[in-house]
Amino acid sequence: MHHPLRSRIGVAFAAFVLASTGCGGWAAFSPPPIDLSVSLSNTTNVVPPDGMPVNVPVVIAAPTETATLTIGGLPAGVAESYKESESNPSGLFTLVADSSTMPGTYMPTITVGSSGQTASLVFTLVISAPAKAAGVKSTAAAEFLELAATGATTAHSQPLHQRTVGP
Repeated sequence: MHHPLRSRIGVAFAAFVLASTGCGGWAAFSPPPIDLSVSLSNTTNVVPPDGMPVNVPVVIAAPTETATLTIGGLPAGVAESYKESESNPSGLFTLVADSSTMPGTYMPTITVGSSGQTASLVFTLVISAPAKAAGVKSTAAAEFLELAATGATTAHSQPLHQRTVGP
């Protein structure tokens, strides 16, 4: 005698076995590994030498939620700090240059590490020239203003050449 319930259980069991084994057998699904990488939203960052912080967003793709971050090649007088987000290793990198920092262009390296992997990124750091204090004029501008006020000339000034236009 054929039992309809028994055949339904058999069919359901066969469907379960086929669905659970799929193409890969009984092996558990594992996603592809994540390669560690680091990037900046802007690879050129300008920092004034006046103690004002400049925040640089850092994006880190890591196989885990934690990563180490180090930076090398910063000029003397530049301090750095890093605060990662609460949910992943990406975060905010802050650079501060004091007045002793020499203006110029530097090429520091950010290196991140996670799960035995490392990734590095070289970026451009520009320390801008210090801003002049209000009311201070350059020597050339001060000389020009003095000459304009007095109508005098100096030994290195050149006379203007006048040209007549028209008939």
